[in-house]
Amino acid sequence: MKKNKLKSLVKTARKSAKENINTTVLAQLKAATEKLGLTSKKVNKEIEKSAKRLAKKLSEDVKIDKVALAETVKPAETAKPAAEKAKAVKAAKPVEAPAETVTAS
Repeated sequence: MKKNKLKSLVKTARKSAKENINTTVLAQLKAATEKLGLTSKKVNKEIEKSAKRLAKKLSEDVKIDKVALAETVKPAETAKPAAEKAKAVKAAKPVEAPAETVTAS
């Protein structure tokens, strides 16, 4: 696998981890503030900002296993050309039309 493609995969994995962390922290904090009865626009905005910052910090420390990531992508890449090859074979088969008889009147 090319190095650029691997970097792109790691970047997308880290981004999805960041989003997952953000949504989880945000949901937990909002639930806690609702239980305490401290809901307001200002508090919610501060929670969103803090959750975003925390998710960014935590996602930077997440270690992405490049080897495992590359292995999960390889089977998908090898299966795709095989499927395209099968489609090409199906499309290349000529379709035989039933023979028409022409009668002269």
